[in-house]
Amino acid sequence: MEEILDLLNPVLLLKSSDRTFAQELVLVIYFIILLVLLYKAFVLIFDTIRPPIDTSAQYNRRKVTRISFILVGGVSLLPVLFSGLSYLPTVMGLAGAGIVISLKDITLNYVGWFLIHGSNGFEVGDRIEVDGIKGDVVNIGINRFTLMEVSTDPRSEQSTNRLVHFPNHSVILHKIYVVKDKMGYVWDEFRVKIPYSPEWEAAEKILNGVLKNSSVIDQRQIDYSVKELSKNYLVRLGKTTPIVYMTIEEGGILFSLRYLTNIREKRNQRARISHEILKEFGLAGIRIL
Repeated sequence: MEEILDLLNPVLLLKSSDRTFAQELVLVIYFIILLVLLYKAFVLIFDTIRPPIDTSAQYNRRKVTRISFILVGGVSLLPVLFSGLSYLPTVMGLAGAGIVISLKDITLNYVGWFLIHGSNGFEVGDRIEVDGIKGDVVNIGINRFTLMEVSTDPRSEQSTNRLVHFPNHSVILHKIYVVKDKMGYVWDEFRVKIPYSPEWEAAEKILNGVLKNSSVIDQRQIDYSVKELSKNYLVRLGKTTPIVYMTIEEGGILFSLRYLTNIREKRNQRARISHEILKEFGLAGIRIL
């Protein structure tokens, strides 16, 4: 019993100059616990003294603090790990075996981390699609990144409230489709079909009016976002104003409304357009198929 108490006594472990492997292991565990407690206390005090502006600022602050504590802790732990040189061959042998087994994935994850943070990568807040799964990036770690999954239904693309974790080397093995949070707009199409009738001209005029209604589509905000994006990216979106295409089909006349919409507002945008079309077509007496 006394030996167990001596083994768990951190003061005696620090004073000992010739520690066994078990003592070294216990000391490392104590060190990690102390580091976690210091991190929690630092975050709590810092958030109290200087409250974050928003959740994004809080996330970035805590991530930088966490990485800094890990780096400082790792450097501080090296003297403890290698203080007993008699165990150095054992430690190196175990480490070597682990490196041989996991070197491939770890190395690829580190390479993927650099690619993610490169000029052609992505950042927290961007919406991406990888390996058939679409979602908003909520975290980027050294070994993996996390998405808040969104529905694959192109008509809504709303959150499923499920987190999906990917190893960073996924950016090397798979194609990545990125919608930058700084832009946030994608092209969408809304289709309306009416019977053959002389009212097609009135219908086309109404649909153009709906798309030009600033309460439905804020074109000034879209133009501003494109201008801001062009400061950092060479983007050529061409025509950014909405347009109505008309096609004669079997059974009626099809109108396709093409417009830019915020990727997180796609469903609400469709609801606003539907509301306006139903109201205006109802006043004009135009029937929808």
